[in-house]
Amino acid sequence: MEFMASEQGKWAEEKVTVPVWPEVVDVAGLTLSGLRERLGVIKRAESRLAAMKTASLAEYARRSTDGLARRMACEELQVSRRQAKREVETAEQLTQVPETLEALGSGEIPEAHAKQIARAASQGPVNETVLVEAARSQNFDTFSKTLRDHQQEQSGDDGKSQFEKQRERRSVSFFKSPDDDMFILSGKFDPVAGHRIEAALAAKERSLRNDKGAADQTSFNQRLADALESLVCSEPGDGKPLGANLILTADWDAVNQRMADARLLDGTPLPMSEALRLACDADILPAAFDRQGQELWVGRKLRSATEAQRAALIIRDRHCIGCGQSATWCEVHHIHEWSRGGPTDLDNLVLLCTPCHHQVHDDNWAVHRRRDGTYELRPPPKPADSEPFPDSHPPPTRQRAQVPIGDDLGKSSRQPALV
Repeated sequence: MEFMASEQGKWAEEKVTVPVWPEVVDVAGLTLSGLRERLGVIKRAESRLAAMKTASLAEYARRSTDGLARRMACEELQVSRRQAKREVETAEQLTQVPETLEALGSGEIPEAHAKQIARAASQGPVNETVLVEAARSQNFDTFSKTLRDHQQEQSGDDGKSQFEKQRERRSVSFFKSPDDDMFILSGKFDPVAGHRIEAALAAKERSLRNDKGAADQTSFNQRLADALESLVCSEPGDGKPLGANLILTADWDAVNQRMADARLLDGTPLPMSEALRLACDADILPAAFDRQGQELWVGRKLRSATEAQRAALIIRDRHCIGCGQSATWCEVHHIHEWSRGGPTDLDNLVLLCTPCHHQVHDDNWAVHRRRDGTYELRPPPKPADSEPFPDSHPPPTRQRAQVPIGDDLGKSSRQPALV
């Protein structure tokens, strides 16, 4: 396998051929110095492969759209949707820093260093030559400090603009891990907000530790998780959990006249004891959806979906029909657009996350109903003179439906409960 590395304008003129894949050897026969040398070879190979991936992703996005590039990356690289989005964004950033991309392609700097330079260049002025030279010799931690100092120097205003840009980049990511069904929360905050949050968490952790006493066996990280949950989910003062904030579904056992098989919205089984505990702290909302009892078909009377419609959509669609994003974060979309006479009826509504919603309105993606009554999002038909792109994608894994579609609403034995 070969890789051709050069600057953007020289790629067609200068072709530097270097091995991409290290030769397979028996590492048991290598000396310590030999093992160290081999790790260096592997590092350079990883950098070259990263440059190849960058070039391919950026070119795919250039010829199609970012959305199609993310979907292709998800399928071909077999990464999560979240990772695919990051890969495409990073590829596009790296194409804007040719010196960095060339150094990455020749194996001179690690992929992590190159990503840092590309990200910094997308945020403000940098001296790429200086940063690439530092990246050649510094480890990640040292280079990160070098980069931060460099950004402040380049700002020309004692770091004021840099701080403002940090503030603009604040964000929080909250998602369910496919590995173990645990939720992962991560965030980026400017230094002031970060220190405030850190102080609040530390104080709450100390309070929990003192309340539980020396016999408590929870670890520091577990108490920190408990502290965050308490700070986010409790009312100030009395510590009472906030109101109705979960959707639980359950089967109705007609024989024994009781609910059974409690599940969270995504189908995760929930012990009935835990469901009852949650019910003690929250309101139980009626969820026997029908035409008479709830406003599920409101026609042209309302443009926005009613609360009953949103609840029914969450139970029916479970997540964004395009990418699988949690229904909690989704918007309600009219299949037949409201501006063109579409009604606000349940069978004309679906859940879409913000990026997928933009793909519909800005990039002409379309909602299609499958034969089984579920919905999917499809890209626009490819132009006749373009390269082939996939016009469909495997549907996201769906759990069994809790709310029937159409006239059967309200006639099922399943009666989901909203908690």
